[in-house]
Amino acid sequence: MKDSAYKILAESISKFFKTPQYLILFVSDKCWMKCKHCWFNEEWKCENSQGKTLTFDELKNLSESVKRIMFLSITGGEAFGRDDIVEIVNLFTSNGKTKRFQIPTSGFLTSQILAKTERILISNPGIPFRVDISLDGNEEVHDNVRSCKGSFKNATNTIRELDKLKKKFDWFDVGVITTISNFNQNIVEEMSAIVEEIHPDGEWMVNIVRGRARDARAGDVEITNYDKAQELIRMKREKNAAGNHSGHFTAKWLSAKNVVRRKVISDILQNKKEGGACTAGSFGGVIFADGSVYPCEMLDKTYGNLRDYNFDLTKMWNSSKGTEIRKWIQDNKCICTQECFLSTNILIQPQLWPSLIYERIKLK
Repeated sequence: MKDSAYKILAESISKFFKTPQYLILFVSDKCWMKCKHCWFNEEWKCENSQGKTLTFDELKNLSESVKRIMFLSITGGEAFGRDDIVEIVNLFTSNGKTKRFQIPTSGFLTSQILAKTERILISNPGIPFRVDISLDGNEEVHDNVRSCKGSFKNATNTIRELDKLKKKFDWFDVGVITTISNFNQNIVEEMSAIVEEIHPDGEWMVNIVRGRARDARAGDVEITNYDKAQELIRMKREKNAAGNHSGHFTAKWLSAKNVVRRKVISDILQNKKEGGACTAGSFGGVIFADGSVYPCEMLDKTYGNLRDYNFDLTKMWNSSKGTEIRKWIQDNKCICTQECFLSTNILIQPQLWPSLIYERIKLK
């Protein structure tokens, strides 16, 4: 009965909203890093990429087919590597279309990131915007994981400079994200101290390696180390209430959600969590830089390519193929540690709501 209800709910969400409301949009497949933990690597691109990156005009066509987006993550590759990234953002934020958006970055090109971020903020007053910078260890470990000398110094400098920018724009937020892998799992205490020193008033988030990493050793992680990072984040939040999401009225709910999500991930890694009730393909979706549309980054099932649908995302999303994919996800009790979709899953999993409310109440 429950499985049938989730199938009906997934299809109803898709039909009601017409297009994904939590959209991960890859605007580039190029990056100056060769991160050992990254699933978006040469092997994945060789197997899945269908060709040329979407042009600005093609992205414009896509934006015109979307009426509303609750949350937009503009990513890559390195999204800030596009010369037209500010104009791309504006395509999707015009007329209040996008309610909240973010850009994750390696933080490598500090001056370029700062200049483009400020232009985005000036162009989009009042729309909550967040930049998340990756930081995966101390200087030695981070540069090794990223296969890029100087990447730690640049990333930490970018964090500090963006935090200064945050003081000028009250709808702007800055986050630091660490991907826990085999290469940094034993220095989580040191990582916590580093983040506390360079980003004392902002949120530290931890992800965990997923998919087929560039270096197969990356996924060998002890769950106790991931849980230790969770505890360090809890201590940071209790010490400093400013160490949470900020910049809009739902920010504290998002920080509470992150606590619940980390617990869910821990349960998944320990096989304590049942699959199913996933919003991938209904509330959330992914568009890769070549125009191919997927329900989730971790699935090999695709709706097709936007170029074959004249960039009509509504038509593609609600096609018979879309219905087939949504049914497959629920029938197979799909489950993974993809943080974005675990976030939206909380919306349709009532058993998690008490924990969410409890964590929100704890925040001042």
